[in-house]
Amino acid sequence: MNSWQRNIETFAKEPALLQRIAELGYREALALGEEVREEYHFLARGEYNENFVFTHPDTGKKYVLRVNHGSQMQLERQISYEAHALKLLEASGRTPKLYYCREKSGEPGILVMDFLEGVALDYAKDLKIGSEILADIHGLPYNREEDIGKDKLYFAKDPLQEMLSESARLQRVYELSPFMEDSVYSRLHALWKKGVEEKERGEKLLRQEEFCIINTELNSGNFLINGEGKKNYLVDWEKPLYGHFAQDLGHFLSPTTTFWKTDYILSEKEIIDFLEHYQRCRGKELPALQEQTALFILYNCIRGLSWCAMAYTEYKKGRDLQNDDTFQKIKAYLQDPFLTKVEECCKKLF
Repeated sequence: MNSWQRNIETFAKEPALLQRIAELGYREALALGEEVREEYHFLARGEYNENFVFTHPDTGKKYVLRVNHGSQMQLERQISYEAHALKLLEASGRTPKLYYCREKSGEPGILVMDFLEGVALDYAKDLKIGSEILADIHGLPYNREEDIGKDKLYFAKDPLQEMLSESARLQRVYELSPFMEDSVYSRLHALWKKGVEEKERGEKLLRQEEFCIINTELNSGNFLINGEGKKNYLVDWEKPLYGHFAQDLGHFLSPTTTFWKTDYILSEKEIIDFLEHYQRCRGKELPALQEQTALFILYNCIRGLSWCAMAYTEYKKGRDLQNDDTFQKIKAYLQDPFLTKVEECCKKLF
């Protein structure tokens, strides 16, 4: 079986990709030559994207071909938005370098970026490295006034209200579905109302000068860890924003995040140690750091559970792109013991 035949097999469900990888612009951008000699292999699948890996036949360099199937942010140019963020983040040394991006009407958007080595972050031993990665990214200079064009980073001017509004919309999808359970919905909505109660106090904690480029999707699998003193990365920039740095910290430390891939829930000491090291890495005073982070842990719990309720509805309806492991985890989030642990965590914070 030659390379082209193997690619036909790899893209059997999306044969249009065979034409995309043969396009002149694609091949010139990556110096691949006119003939398709490289072989593509499936790498990973998310809720809205599929990733394939291939090796340059002449240089031996490995790349990732990312294929987009939808947008959490309801963007018309989702893959272009992600590509723009990667360009802005390149100077951090913590993200993949972008080589190619194209949106094509009626077909999935694609981009090509570095394949980076590393393993998923281990909450039990890699928290220090995680804080260093986030400190480097959050400390990256970004002048939003100079960021112009169609793919300019979205400004989370009022992040608390936006998270509450998004969560309300997600919960509404669940509430109106034939798969809604009253006991689950009432508990999710109670957490949402707690967020409403904390909003006014929380807004006073968020200073405009502390806004920066944030990832907003900090699952452990999005980190590529190689160890202390080595190169460590953060990948998957599907939903970057210009927002408050604590929104990222709250997402990273929230039980709705840590439990997703690892079944791990951080202790109070682990959270405090993480924040102390993060502040040292930033090299600046962050006087409201713990309060800001606690606020966003609550809000990320609300948003995470609301997303699970919406996704549960989509899966039950039979969405196009499905992952059984993801569906099983979604169901675990919407029942005990996990739901009780989240409620207890939020009570301790406030």
